[in-house]
Amino acid sequence: MSISSQPSGVHQAPGETQALWIKVLWLLWAALLVAGIFGVANRLLYGHQPAGYGSYVPWGLWIGLYFLGVGISGGSFVIGAIGYILGLPGFNTRSALRTAIVLSVASLIPAFIGVALDLGHMERIFNLLLFPTFTSMMAFNAWMYNIFLVVAAICWLLSFKDNTTWLKPFLVLGAFMSILFPSQSGVFFEAVRTNDFWHSPILSVLFLASAVALGAAGLLLVRTLTATAAPGEVREGELNAAIKTLRSVTAAGIVVYGIFQFAEFSIAFWNPGVHSPNVTFLLFGGYWPVFWILHVLLGVLVPLGLLAGSSRGLWALASILVIVGFAAARMAVLVPGQIAGQIPGLQAAFQDVRLTYSYHPTSMEYLVACFMVATAMGLFYVGAYFNKTIANRVQQKA
Repeated sequence: MSISSQPSGVHQAPGETQALWIKVLWLLWAALLVAGIFGVANRLLYGHQPAGYGSYVPWGLWIGLYFLGVGISGGSFVIGAIGYILGLPGFNTRSALRTAIVLSVASLIPAFIGVALDLGHMERIFNLLLFPTFTSMMAFNAWMYNIFLVVAAICWLLSFKDNTTWLKPFLVLGAFMSILFPSQSGVFFEAVRTNDFWHSPILSVLFLASAVALGAAGLLLVRTLTATAAPGEVREGELNAAIKTLRSVTAAGIVVYGIFQFAEFSIAFWNPGVHSPNVTFLLFGGYWPVFWILHVLLGVLVPLGLLAGSSRGLWALASILVIVGFAAARMAVLVPGQIAGQIPGLQAAFQDVRLTYSYHPTSMEYLVACFMVATAMGLFYVGAYFNKTIANRVQQKA
């Protein structure tokens, strides 16, 4: 692994900085894994009782991270595939393509873990595949994700073969699906016609814009911190070009998302005669720190400032903040849409701690989130290892 805090055109030779970052990443992964195992054990032993969600607000942190993982997965694959197909500098090698595929899969699988742990009967998750009803958005998404994983695996295998004519057609199919399923995440909410906060035609566009920003940020992070190419396959100039392109795409995705978000909230908030308790709760109520501090400040303004500089180290930090900021953005869609009761007087009719229109993640939920992040890091490491090992063997046989 390598990272440079110098201008993007300057290469820092491996040394003490490289060894330090390797130790930091391993320690971080180990801490997340230990904490995550403890959280998963609590979830399996005590069910949903330690969680903060209830009957009126059934979706919490894990579902928010599920949509975050879907965004990173779709965005990274489509950027890697289009960059390879178009032959863009830094993206036109198969090692760069494999990095994007591995990141995509490593982001999607932990998202499935979050959904599975959120279910009351985890074993029933297979019913979506075995007994699907395709008029259900859940069933449609489940099948689409699994088909995408098969397509991504085929693309990964074909990337090791020389003179194959099938790689680009499968990449086109995978890119199409990568654009489709982040948008479908927005449609998943838009289809709830009884919820005015979610029933917005712009939500699918918001999810797609965020997927582009998230995919670019994820690739920017891994290509800045790790050696992603086989020896001699990518020149330093090409790697610099790729990182600069990812920086620009990340910044553009943030700006586009902000414009669409402003358009949505301005219509809902400034329209006279229309009062949205969900928007008020998000912008000025109990969820204002999530929106204004985590999303707007740390996830938008600070990353844009860091990306405007010339330091790769700051670009890597910006990409992490973008991911954290869009995790908050996912929660800013998920939670406020559930806090306003659809049936007046329902909360007063029954009294119980789990029958309230409020939600705050508990320590158990955060610990399980640590497990999801550790799983993503571990899967990416294993995928990067196989990328390098198989590429070296193929090169030796040639």
